[in-house]
Amino acid sequence: MQKYKICPSCRSKNEPTLLECLYCEADLTRVKITDEETEKMLEENASTSPASSEKATMIRVCDCGEKNPANARKCQACGEDISDITPTPDEVTESAPVSSHAYVLSSLDGQYAYKVFCDETVIGRENSMSDYLASKSYVSRAHAKLTIEGGLFYIENLSGTNFTYVNNKKIIAKTELKNGDELGLGGTNINGKCQSEAAYFLVRINQCM
Repeated sequence: MQKYKICPSCRSKNEPTLLECLYCEADLTRVKITDEETEKMLEENASTSPASSEKATMIRVCDCGEKNPANARKCQACGEDISDITPTPDEVTESAPVSSHAYVLSSLDGQYAYKVFCDETVIGRENSMSDYLASKSYVSRAHAKLTIEGGLFYIENLSGTNFTYVNNKKIIAKTELKNGDELGLGGTNINGKCQSEAAYFLVRINQCM
């Protein structure tokens, strides 16, 4: 019997190995794997147990994967407007580890946000964040490595030709990223102007409730 993950945001069915929804990019890391028989049984139980469904916590899941209260107007992780996202029941796997912080890189224009889930993540034009970085020629294919260690967030430059900057300063070694830092991949902010072929982000580190 085919197994899948049901997206908590758009309710689409996804392959069980996916960590984010193919259709709306919502976070699937804490979504239980199910099948048609189990889904049907759960629906039947829900229809005969209205009290239990009323107790379900309703949330708004941002495109960055952050779960927000149902009445939230902006994402608490990346600041994106989520007022048009329909609240859905919170589906949390009890055995899944829950980080005490959310680590997000948000583009300066607020049009893109990337939530870091893994302890080590390589970003670049042909790695994670490639959907945003592919057109940035100053960004290398494997540009930098993001690391989460002991609740702290770090970045390390991997490129020998295009460098990495934190708050407009080129980094030489692994550098801790703090909330509000400005990250530049392949370029600096010159006289208040960003280089169009580089990529710039604000670091958002938020305490999870």
